[in-house]
Amino acid sequence: MKEFTEQEVEKIRSTEEQMDREGAFSDELLGIIYEKQLFKLFVPERFGGRMTSLPESVRIFEEASSINGSFGWLVTIGSGGGFFSGNMKNEVLDDVFLPRNAVIAGSGAPTGTAVKCEGGYRVTGQWKYCSGAEFATTFTANAMIEGSAGEEPEMWSFAFTEKQVEILRDWNTFGLKATGSHSIKVDDVFVPEERTFSIFESNGLVDEPVSSYPFMPFAQASFTAVMLGLGLRVMEEAGHYLDMLAEESAKKPVLRKVLDEQGERLETLRSTFYHTIDGNWDLHLEGESEQEQYDEVSEVCAGTAQGVREVAFALYPYLGMYAGAQDTPFNRVFRDLLTASQHELIGPY
Repeated sequence: MKEFTEQEVEKIRSTEEQMDREGAFSDELLGIIYEKQLFKLFVPERFGGRMTSLPESVRIFEEASSINGSFGWLVTIGSGGGFFSGNMKNEVLDDVFLPRNAVIAGSGAPTGTAVKCEGGYRVTGQWKYCSGAEFATTFTANAMIEGSAGEEPEMWSFAFTEKQVEILRDWNTFGLKATGSHSIKVDDVFVPEERTFSIFESNGLVDEPVSSYPFMPFAQASFTAVMLGLGLRVMEEAGHYLDMLAEESAKKPVLRKVLDEQGERLETLRSTFYHTIDGNWDLHLEGESEQEQYDEVSEVCAGTAQGVREVAFALYPYLGMYAGAQDTPFNRVFRDLLTASQHELIGPY
């Protein structure tokens, strides 16, 4: 079943050129996300969430990304913050997740430092690539806790309020322009104990299968679904270029053959990905998924993302300057795809 109506798809795509030109995500599109509770896919129902399964959510991410890259990326990243509803302390769950427009932006990189003080910590740091920073209601980031001399620093997670964070508007890539993936900065801000947590420890309050799913393959599956959605859009736009060619053009049969080949390859990648995710989720529900099976998910995700990149590159030479013109839909989605593919969790390393 489709998540988005044809009217919603049309509305989202009607803003693509403006988003690409201005690098801003519109309130109208945020309204669609809030209405569908897409930032709350992994939030319990008592906080207005949908609490979807991993197989269902990755299909939503793919569909959203096939409509528009920035839209799909923000739905994926924004909903991912709901995963922390199973980690954060009970005292802050209402504040962080209950508002209709609640969404977390942040970073997993431990590029901050924290000093223990009475009632909490004083945190200083700067974190890159915080997608959705311009409309986030909470910011999460990891910092290393400074200990006594000779002690090994410990990593901890912190939930900052909007007022505590300075947004450094430094997102300047050639794709996913409207994601607002800026850096954030805090300087010696106080974070009370109740707004600290560990992404590796359950709070025991959210008894849902997705909350006990390992974070790494969860994130990798999410980003890979974005790549698949962008791959579908690449194929769609390449097909539109084929339709524009004159019937007598010698290019047409050549491009049609390439499209058929790459379309088949993309469907094979999709089939393998969803077969792996669905199978592993079933094992997870039964309590029978071992680390080896979760590692398989990670491997399939990396291979799928690489395969989607190769599909896009295989099509590009056959589309002439249409592919290179920055104002064409193909060029926009091509840039979005390459930018998304640079995320380290689905990279080649």
